[in-house]
Amino acid sequence: MSAVVFDGNAIGGGLVENARVGTRPRKPHADAGIIFGTATSSAVRKPDSVRATCEAIGLARSTYYYQSHRSGSAIEFEQKIVLRLHELKQLHPEDGYRRMTQHLQAEGFHVNRKRICRLMQLHGLSKRLSKSHDCIPDNPPLRATPSMTGPTRVTGPSQIWVTDVSYAHITSCLVYSAAVLDAWSREVVGYAASLQITNRLARIALHSAVRAHRPMPGCLHHSTCGNRYFTRSYCELLRQYGLIPSSDDIMNSRYHSKSTSSHQIVEVQGYATWKDVVDRPREFMQALYTTERIDRILGFSGISNSSRSNLAN
Repeated sequence: MSAVVFDGNAIGGGLVENARVGTRPRKPHADAGIIFGTATSSAVRKPDSVRATCEAIGLARSTYYYQSHRSGSAIEFEQKIVLRLHELKQLHPEDGYRRMTQHLQAEGFHVNRKRICRLMQLHGLSKRLSKSHDCIPDNPPLRATPSMTGPTRVTGPSQIWVTDVSYAHITSCLVYSAAVLDAWSREVVGYAASLQITNRLARIALHSAVRAHRPMPGCLHHSTCGNRYFTRSYCELLRQYGLIPSSDDIMNSRYHSKSTSSHQIVEVQGYATWKDVVDRPREFMQALYTTERIDRILGFSGISNSSRSNLAN
């Protein structure tokens, strides 16, 4: 069984016997499938265990621990396809999966249209939205705040949280990460990362942030992730934790937004393999979400950097 890391600790696999006698490993297991926690030093509480996290987000632990049985070469080949699809989308933004398949086949990739169609929908590169049983209803029972397209002022921590999903390109592979950013402190208050893209990452990151920082009910929530992550189960978590989504979240969950349809691939230096990420998860998230990048994300969300400085003065 593969291991799972939470905030620098690991559970699963060959570490079960150590957990029974009350000892905890100093270093995470190299085969961890998902890492999660908080990247700040001002957390109120430590992140939950794997059991508590799965219970909170309504996820079976068997699903959480599941690892793809595909070979490493197959995963590496698919990530090469994803990287090339992002590059081709920049060159040919109007092309669909049929044209993309032709481009890849001309470059020597042995792929078919079904595979490219699936990957483009999975990574938000397709104009056509994939239908999901977890999509939110037309009239979700959620209280929404006004749109955050205009300037928004914050006066303290845990007033506005912004969720973001990023693709980090390290030397050997892609790392998919979801993060919750605090608009006041401009820090990553919750994160989850994995080698496999899934909408569960956003839920795990949100739970990690709530567990570590305990925001008061009424904290505003804004998402830059697009409609593929704002699902029914995610809305249920927002309701459970007392977070209020912005009206932009509700609109993006119903209508496809080109601005959030795909994710920019960020180059992260100093990490060669997934094991390096597992060994230093907090440092990795800080390298991925630099101060300049957080300011840019919050600027796109309508939260200007001058809002805090003006209030501080």
